[in-house]
Amino acid sequence: MSTPFWKMEGCANDFVVVYARDLPAEAGPSWAIPVCDRRLGVGGDGVLVVGESDQALASMSVWNADGSIAEMCGNGLRCVVRRLVEDGVLCGDSAEVATGVGVLPVRLVGDEIAVDMGLPAPGGALTVAGDIRGMQVSMGNPHFVVFADDNDLPDLLDWGPAVEVLPDFPQRTNVEWVQQEDAERFTVRVWERGVGETQACGTGACAVAVAARLSGRTKRDALDVVLPGGTLRVHWRGEADEAVTMVGPARTVFRGTWPTSAEENA
Repeated sequence: MSTPFWKMEGCANDFVVVYARDLPAEAGPSWAIPVCDRRLGVGGDGVLVVGESDQALASMSVWNADGSIAEMCGNGLRCVVRRLVEDGVLCGDSAEVATGVGVLPVRLVGDEIAVDMGLPAPGGALTVAGDIRGMQVSMGNPHFVVFADDNDLPDLLDWGPAVEVLPDFPQRTNVEWVQQEDAERFTVRVWERGVGETQACGTGACAVAVAARLSGRTKRDALDVVLPGGTLRVHWRGEADEAVTMVGPARTVFRGTWPTSAEENA
């Protein structure tokens, strides 16, 4: 049995995208482990499964590279939208996609894709591991946003992996390490839950924008979040009842087939 896939990326956050109808019936999140292996598989930060939905044009499920499930993925959602456009499923300029955090509106903006990321859920300031100060923000998945000007810390790789699994975060957490450049530009590195350091994280970029606004670092309604893989534009006016909007690119890198069996990857 062979499963057709597309390798896709949004700001170098890369994914293996498949349609649910093409997967072996018994395949589950652990299928992502061999597929996402960068030496023995296709390579990717996760697998995006595009399925049918009674509520929206399509649905998206996110399987992390370690076989765990993510509630939401902003860069991944843009890749799914690009897939739907290129396959002729999305014929207009806008649609809705069902995700683990609800049905989210999406629209085409020139060569980029805008995603309504839903309402943020700030969790307030928190100090962990004795002296690491940050802000908890949920974008449907958990984030711990750590600003460089609040902390004297070594490289992200020296402490990010440990923070992910602290008891303070029962579901584990994504970690954002943020350097403010000016009132509307923030440089970010991300340690992603279940993946490791990634080139970009859409929900993380949104969490950074929310934390920056709530901590008084900016009053701008639109911010550039600069990640190693590219820049995302995040819009939020600081109102609790207003959704965060993210705009960024997504493209197909190549397509192929993965030789697999249900027994091996269930």
